[in-house]
Amino acid sequence: MSHHINLLALAHAAVCAVLCFSLLNYQRDGARYRRWASLLSYVMIVASGGVVIRVLTGSYVDIDLAEFVLNTALCAGVVAMRGNVSRLLKPFGVRAGDKDEHPS
Repeated sequence: MSHHINLLALAHAAVCAVLCFSLLNYQRDGARYRRWASLLSYVMIVASGGVVIRVLTGSYVDIDLAEFVLNTALCAGVVAMRGNVSRLLKPFGVRAGDKDEHPS
């Protein structure tokens, strides 16, 4: 069976792949471990990776333009923060802890 993947679906898969890759490659470099940020990153990795797999297998066929725009904006933010979810949420009053060292 042949599946036709349209351009929007392929672009959506590419955006989600970049998002997933950026989150997977984040390194704390001495920043404080934050359980909520790790959990949020994990959920985002699974969700974005799932989109890529579903698009490439042809099981995700109804791509909405608004969803694509939202995921593109999220991807741009995560890439700009080099995968640091807590820095991404800092403007909303969530402490990033970039300079904090892990307590011994």
